Amino acid sequence: MDEELPCTLITWEDVYSLCRRLAQQLRQENFRIDVIVAIGRGGYIPGRLLSDMLGIHDLTGFKIEHYQGVYKQHQAYVKYPLNADINGRNVLLLDDVCDSGDTFTVGVEHLRRCGKANELRTAAMHLKTVSSYIPDFYVESVSEWRWLIYPWAVNEDLSSMLAKMRFDNADAALLQREIKQRHDIDVTDRQIEDALILLKQ
Repeated sequence: MDEELPCTLITWEDVYSLCRRLAQQLRQENFRIDVIVAIGRGGYIPGRLLSDMLGIHDLTGFKIEHYQGVYKQHQAYVKYPLNADINGRNVLLLDDVCDSGDTFTVGVEHLRRCGKANELRTAAMHLKTVSSYIPDFYVESVSEWRWLIYPWAVNEDLSSMLAKMRFDNADAALLQREIKQRHDIDVTDRQIEDALILLKQ
């Protein structure tokens, strides 16, 4: 992936607002959700927020691996499968973003192998218009391709960016300037510090 990759930092307040808008969409549909299935790891926190906002206590998930930091792996695959009965139930499959569409394609196929849901719908906070898959529900579309950094992935994403910079003994101010220049985001001293700690582990 390009080292000059443009990014957008998503805040916790943004996430709450996006989930709230998604909950409003879902309420307007004639679709009674029995269980929310979150795709890990990105869908875990939106899944919990959405379950709270909609009053749906059945929340479960499974993990698909596709990215390491901001860098894409060769193929999306299910690392930890679903361990829940979805037979005869109305299922909402949820992730934070629909990027290439690969994760949702693999996720839907995995659920179909796990059982026969009464109805299966998909949802995400963001849809990138380059995606080969379009979820049934999404809040915002991203037409100009950017990497979205969610608040639960700041350390992982920043550390993968810093690892590509290879600055020895650089101070936080220099790293902040480089990240701004290369990725078009403003990061704090604390975010730099935490990402560097992660790199040293």
